[in-house]
Amino acid sequence: MNIRPFESHDAEAVASLWQYWFRNQTRVPDADLVDLVRRIYVDHPNRADGVTPLVAEDGGTLLGFLGVTVTPVVLDERPATLAGVFPSVVDPRAPTAVASLLLRTFLRGPQAFTFSDGGHVKFERMWEMLGGRIAQLQSLRWMKPFRPARVAAHAVTEGRWRHLRPVLGPLAAGADWVARRAAPLRLRSTPPSAPRERQRHGPLAGEPATPASLLEATERLHGGMRLRPAYAEAYLHWLLGEMARTRSLGTLTATVLRDPAGAVAGWYVYYLKPGGVSRVFALEAAPRFVDGVVDHLFAHADAGGAGALIGRLEPRLRSPMEARGCLLHLGGSLLMVHARDASLMDDALLGRVAISRLDGENWYWWAIDRRARD
Repeated sequence: MNIRPFESHDAEAVASLWQYWFRNQTRVPDADLVDLVRRIYVDHPNRADGVTPLVAEDGGTLLGFLGVTVTPVVLDERPATLAGVFPSVVDPRAPTAVASLLLRTFLRGPQAFTFSDGGHVKFERMWEMLGGRIAQLQSLRWMKPFRPARVAAHAVTEGRWRHLRPVLGPLAAGADWVARRAAPLRLRSTPPSAPRERQRHGPLAGEPATPASLLEATERLHGGMRLRPAYAEAYLHWLLGEMARTRSLGTLTATVLRDPAGAVAGWYVYYLKPGGVSRVFALEAAPRFVDGVVDHLFAHADAGGAGALIGRLEPRLRSPMEARGCLLHLGGSLLMVHARDASLMDDALLGRVAISRLDGENWYWWAIDRRARD
């Protein structure tokens, strides 16, 4: 068996593995999967020497694949590479050890920091045996419900019960109308403290994010972090364009917030799905504006008719989410980190490095697996 870097001619074989494991257990890949493999791993704007997706093959047959994307970062004020890993997929006829061999080979590479944002619990022991750690807190999810009855009705009528939507929709809307008045703290977007926060710091003004404004925002908010992204405008343009293609999640919404003086206060990226669960992929704020940025996100999602918001829990978000009546749950995936420098993993677990779900594989997992979990 040979392990080598992924090449463009491997796209159809990789899509075949994705088709088998994540769609319908056939080996003839849908055309959109082949196209997705090429867009993510061939057309991706970021490159780093020695940090590439890997394939395992035997006699010309592809046995396994480890997906990898890279983000240039600044680490201790020097250029470095962050790798986001899509967990190994293996031919069902191949030994299961192929998965660990692919990961072991990759973790010996030159990248400074590796993480997986969609790690399955079955990879947890393997990851830890190879020197990585599980970010237990960040593997939790916060959830802010707005219209729970509509979320339930939406889930029931997404598939073969779609014909019931005209009946269940009005019933769910009525139930939510009653519930939102009976439990305003739990089901509305604005907490009692919000007017005081606006008085103290002034209102935040939101604007649609552009690659240029996101670049400005990340540089301003993360300039003092030990590890922080070194984005390029061309990459952010590609990333937002790719994320917008996953329409099953809703409408991609990216917003930069500014304080009354015009300085960046924070930004967020999420999918707005009226009546359903809207998923947050980035939520960043200057320390004194965390509450205001969270309130702006919640108000935007509530006004857009979201049934609920869900996002990854971070140490700095625990208190704001608790104050706003959010629920916590285990989610469906783990945040797994790896670095040769153990102190860098410590910083990641404590929320002291600037990485978000934009830098990993979770956002494109949803385009692969129609049953994907958060």
